[in-house]
Amino acid sequence: MASYRELTENFLETRSDKDYTALYRKVKPGLLNYVNNLIKDQAIAEDITVNTLIKLWTKIDMYDPQYQITTWLYRIAYNDALYQIRERNRKTSIDRLREEYGVEVNEGGNYSEALNVLIDDAEYKTEMDWYEEENVLNETYENALKAIRDLKTLYNDILV
Repeated sequence: MASYRELTENFLETRSDKDYTALYRKVKPGLLNYVNNLIKDQAIAEDITVNTLIKLWTKIDMYDPQYQITTWLYRIAYNDALYQIRERNRKTSIDRLREEYGVEVNEGGNYSEALNVLIDDAEYKTEMDWYEEENVLNETYENALKAIRDLKTLYNDILV
């Protein structure tokens, strides 16, 4: 079986479907596994993997043969996965604003109305409300520290 380097060199020389397919088949399983471990969503991981392998075909001129092809492809996949995670978190934040405050945030990312609701909410809090929130946070923090201290020494050392 040919190595990544041999398959990459063949593809760079010929730009043929056959050489691309051979490289694609060698790279895809490991790349899919890597992306799936990052994303934890099989469907999105498959999309990212396919997009990355499309870039292998369309952007191969940007590849520096001094490095392994897998290094280049894994970086492309990592960046795409990071983008997907950020998008998912942004959508989760928008959904949370909608649920908790009944605020409609448009998909273009206009947060001004949502921020105004949060500011209004903060303006109506009394000093006692702020102290209560701080006490709840401190109590939660202390409980977490106590739980860590109560762990077996090995686990405690790892966390600390």
